[in-house]
Amino acid sequence: MHIPSVPGRGAHASPPARARRGASLAALLVWLAAFLIFCFPFLRDPDATNWVGEDERRAEEDVPFEEDVAYFEEDYELPIADVIADGSEEWFGLESDAFRSSGLVELQRIEPGQQVYELHCAGCHDDSGNGAGPAARFLVPRPRNFLSGIFKFTSTQTGGKPLRKDLFGTVTRGLSGASMPDFRLLPEERRHDVVEYVRYLSMRGEFEKLMLDIAYDDEEVPDPDEIAEIVYDRWDPEEQREIFPTVAETARDQASIDRGREYFLDANRTQCDSCHGETGLGDGVNADAYQDAWGYQLRPRNFAAGVFRVGDDPSSLWRSIATGINGSPMGAFDSNLSGEEIWDVVHYVQSLSEGGAQ
Repeated sequence: MHIPSVPGRGAHASPPARARRGASLAALLVWLAAFLIFCFPFLRDPDATNWVGEDERRAEEDVPFEEDVAYFEEDYELPIADVIADGSEEWFGLESDAFRSSGLVELQRIEPGQQVYELHCAGCHDDSGNGAGPAARFLVPRPRNFLSGIFKFTSTQTGGKPLRKDLFGTVTRGLSGASMPDFRLLPEERRHDVVEYVRYLSMRGEFEKLMLDIAYDDEEVPDPDEIAEIVYDRWDPEEQREIFPTVAETARDQASIDRGREYFLDANRTQCDSCHGETGLGDGVNADAYQDAWGYQLRPRNFAAGVFRVGDDPSSLWRSIATGINGSPMGAFDSNLSGEEIWDVVHYVQSLSEGGAQ
């Protein structure tokens, strides 16, 4: 008995049917490959390390400190982990005679500050202060890594350490446009406590990081005593100088705004537009070219949004222009512009945040 073949099934499929099936399969594979290519960046571990080669330290992101130490020991065959740990305890341990007599921290605030930190801060900044808490991977910008000793928003000289009141202000009011909330409802004393604990984490972390950085640079283990002295000097309250506007605010009128625009676009003195764009939208020609000191992509501020991390009060804007923002490509312009000229730029930026120069 003859059984007629069923088109498109098994070995009895007709050539046109097999061709159609082959074309469909090829199309499916093409779509699947395109889908995987699209999804691959999202399937990667956000905390995965991007190495650039056996002789390179790291590429785009911070490597966890412990891994970086292990990499140094393996690459240079020099023991440094124990040297860092012992030096850190000797110079920054809470039972260290040297640290307790240094006057760098208010020791009585450390324990309650740690309790506040672990309750309210560790979820983003991590227990260690390295900025890699459980929630960090979901936040843009990333939480601050305190262990580098770098703070963006300070009232001190360019590159200087923050005053206690700088950190207290950040804790109290939060950072506009970022995931850092305000803690106004936290009792004032507890805010002072957590500020002191963050300062402590930063000093100790900076010592450990500086030990490793210098070891990489010199290809030898540095003297912990010398590095501790450097960190002590950096955090010495006598070395921290608050920068107020050097002159009183000038009149904010159209003439000041117009002058501010000229300085803003001045290719020789400021070049603000190369990052922030001619109209302050954060779309300058170099807008995509920067990372912050922690290795994360950073875009210039869009002034039209009217959101300023440290606040929109005139004095804060003046300081940001005069002294720059630590850990970012925003440089200091106090040597390029006079105090009065900086006020003109402040007025122009304010006009942009209010809907354009009026």
